[in-house]
Amino acid sequence: MNDAEEVIKIANDWLAQGERVCLATIVKREGSAPRGVGAKMAISSSGGVAGTIGGGVPEKQIIDRAGEVMAVGMPVTVEFDLSGRSEDLDLVCGGSVSVFLEPLGQSRLLFVMGAGHVGKALAKLGREVGFSPVLVDNREDVLSDEYRPAGVRGELATPDDFMSKLEIDETSFVVICTSGHRLDKEWLRVLAPLRPRYIGMLGSRYKAKTIFEELENSGISADDLSRVHVPVGLDIKAVTPEEIAVSIVGQLVLEWRSTGQTRGS
Repeated sequence: MNDAEEVIKIANDWLAQGERVCLATIVKREGSAPRGVGAKMAISSSGGVAGTIGGGVPEKQIIDRAGEVMAVGMPVTVEFDLSGRSEDLDLVCGGSVSVFLEPLGQSRLLFVMGAGHVGKALAKLGREVGFSPVLVDNREDVLSDEYRPAGVRGELATPDDFMSKLEIDETSFVVICTSGHRLDKEWLRVLAPLRPRYIGMLGSRYKAKTIFEELENSGISADDLSRVHVPVGLDIKAVTPEEIAVSIVGQLVLEWRSTGQTRGS
């Protein structure tokens, strides 16, 4: 078994234990560098490290960056100049490397607050494109097997008791589309401060302005509210619940597929 295979084996063991993993791989090397293309290092969400991409400051920066990559579930490429021109790196290998950081073990949980027509259409389509939807409502009847889309998990919960039933964190996708203005506001009040990766709310700009003002007056920060997508979804002139679901899922996929590239020097 070579070094890369050993790293992947350890990463798979971590995943089997329920941890998240960031896999770092050198994808480009120009000139002289400690390790070549294909060298791998894995970092677990509990702080475990397997393998090496060459040691030194670049490796430390990759380990530090891994936590962010696992938190947001978004891959990124980081470039390091090893020519000695960068005082931060203090390396004189003469070359440069590009390291691809890939999050593993991301479940793409999608929490849909509201099991009405739009919520059900959204959960159904979300599942078909690879999300793991959880349909949340405070009405037991709308979550029954008879009305809930096949393969979609249902949870009976309210803004007051959801913490004991739902695991919503910074990697989660959340869409609020309940049956009323007041319940939308209550869900937004408790969810916005959690800063999920994506949070959207069904409704007009006027509705958003009204709710945001009420929440800011109650102590919710403007910064948390600024992250809310409202009106939720891409502007495709959607009208029916199914069309609205398409517009929202399109925005979710856009967020999921977004990638970034940064320099380590």
